[in-house]
Amino acid sequence: AAVMKKLVLLFLLISVSVFSQNEKAEKEESINRTEMPKKAQQYLAENLPQHARKVRYYFETDGDRKSYEAKFKFQKHRYSVEFSAPGQLEDIEIEVDHNELDEEIFQKISQHIDRENERFRIEKIQLQFLPDTTGKLPLEKVGFQAQPANYELIVATKNSGKLEKFEMTFDAQGNFVKKRKATRISYDYLIF
Repeated sequence: AAVMKKLVLLFLLISVSVFSQNEKAEKEESINRTEMPKKAQQYLAENLPQHARKVRYYFETDGDRKSYEAKFKFQKHRYSVEFSAPGQLEDIEIEVDHNELDEEIFQKISQHIDRENERFRIEKIQLQFLPDTTGKLPLEKVGFQAQPANYELIVATKNSGKLEKFEMTFDAQGNFVKKRKATRISYDYLIF
């Protein structure tokens, strides 16, 4: 019985440590602007809109990759500006409603998701803008007249009674590019 107890305890410790590693796999930590790489700080100082609200800064890691992000609200939209670990601008994403998208593109995206799933709900749409060869993309140039490089969506799906969430990427013309399972999601509130 003593040996059995030790084995159970050992199994529990291993389970907890494996679970902890999985939990740590994707982490977002709130930081001060001064903790960001100098290059990122400089970009934000030059390009952050004057009337940006609720500006927050984050350090993100998924175990292998490290990045920094500035998030804020501007003109009723949520913005996310992501930088690599050395502070190079990677992309700017703007959250939008589906009715702000070109109708044809939205139809194309919806039809693709509909073909692949029994039921679905689009929970979030972001326009992704990528920097040019100089690594620059002034925020004031990011608008709805400009063409986004990609559309990134969070989509809740239900197939054979199984609920799942995916991050899906579509290109500027609305063609499917890739999808990956969304992590850190609770399904408690999903209603189909």
